[in-house]
Amino acid sequence: MPKRIAFRHLDAFLILAREGNVSRAAELMGIAQPALSQQIQLIEARIGTPLFERNARPLRLTDAGRYLHAEAASLVDRFESVVAEVRQIGQGKRGWLGIGFTRSAMYDFLPPVVREFSLNHPDVELRLHEMLTEDQPDALRAGTIHLGLSRDPVETPGLMQEVLLREDLVVALPRQHPFAQRRSLGLPELAEEAFILFPKNPAARFPSRILSLCREAGFTPSVAQEAFEIQTALGLVAAGLGVTLVTAGVARHIRSDLTFKRLEGGRSAFETLLVALYRPGPRDLPLEAMLNLMRPSTCRDARAG
Repeated sequence: MPKRIAFRHLDAFLILAREGNVSRAAELMGIAQPALSQQIQLIEARIGTPLFERNARPLRLTDAGRYLHAEAASLVDRFESVVAEVRQIGQGKRGWLGIGFTRSAMYDFLPPVVREFSLNHPDVELRLHEMLTEDQPDALRAGTIHLGLSRDPVETPGLMQEVLLREDLVVALPRQHPFAQRRSLGLPELAEEAFILFPKNPAARFPSRILSLCREAGFTPSVAQEAFEIQTALGLVAAGLGVTLVTAGVARHIRSDLTFKRLEGGRSAFETLLVALYRPGPRDLPLEAMLNLMRPSTCRDARAG
């Protein structure tokens, strides 16, 4: 099997073809004429055919040489482009970043971060996947995503966790509700209310969290409806079919037909965490840049902008 031709040999061939003179080409390359001649002879030997008409002055390409010249110029240009792309990837300016996120993260937290990241890293492709907290560890291990945004995750062996945001849970009420004028409510005061739970998925942990909080407050809530989406749940609340608990980030998106009330009691009891999940070990630059944007001080600045 013939040995491969190195890119430096193609460079020598292209320079000589352009100059048509061994002396000028060797001077441009900073090598002696015999060394350049040897490189051209090596290419011809490995290809098995002459590339230059030796008796012509200036040197002229053979038919085989003209074909190689057209193809080699394209190859060298492409290789230089690949090198530039590799350099950008190494600098965190190219590539892709996969993020799995829970629905509530998209209300207040994620949009400004994504906007800021895209402005700073326009050549990094963001692949966003809405998924349950419970599905994110497997997606991380499979390489489908590089970063998960989870609500109050359980133990995730082999993965790193980092708290990005602490949010209070608040109660969503229809605007005409008797408690609408109150500034805050005790959860036991909702014992007679019908509850709207979401998301409607057996694997979802958020509905279980609401039920658990109600039981700790001394009652088992009556579940009137279950919804797949937060907006559907809020629509059902606005229609007067029940109440629900949401994060403070969701409550900041004001609706004229709803009111949101703080829950009285120990803050930690009604606190929910937004946590970053990622694989251990060295992190590539796009992931590190995204995490830096999401960390508390930077993220507040991004939202303010």
